[in-house]
Amino acid sequence: MRALEETKDAYRDRWSEALMIASEAVIAPAHELNETLARVHGQVKRLEQGNHRPDESLPSAADAQHALWSLIDAMREAMRRDLGITGEAGGEPARRSQSPSSGDPTALTRVFMETRDGPNP
Repeated sequence: MRALEETKDAYRDRWSEALMIASEAVIAPAHELNETLARVHGQVKRLEQGNHRPDESLPSAADAQHALWSLIDAMREAMRRDLGITGEAGGEPARRSQSPSSGDPTALTRVFMETRDGPNP
């Protein structure tokens, strides 16, 4: 959990800096992502503290984390448009590299479980 808190603190600092320099076209999708990240962080914290809501579980936290990718993509595209970079050669939209959990929402849950219980067969 310490790594999560350190990451959240660093993100908060970068978010504050971004608000000072980013255009409205970038801030709008970034704000949506920021709010969603805060909700996911709250869910993870409640799960870690054993004070989760009835509809919250490790799988629902993994699903919420997985759902962030579409918001990250929207923010990235807004940033690229703001910079005048609309795509790669041939007019195709630029694609982000996939993280291990971006294609499999259960991957993050497996990582949580392995960290807590040791590797799962």
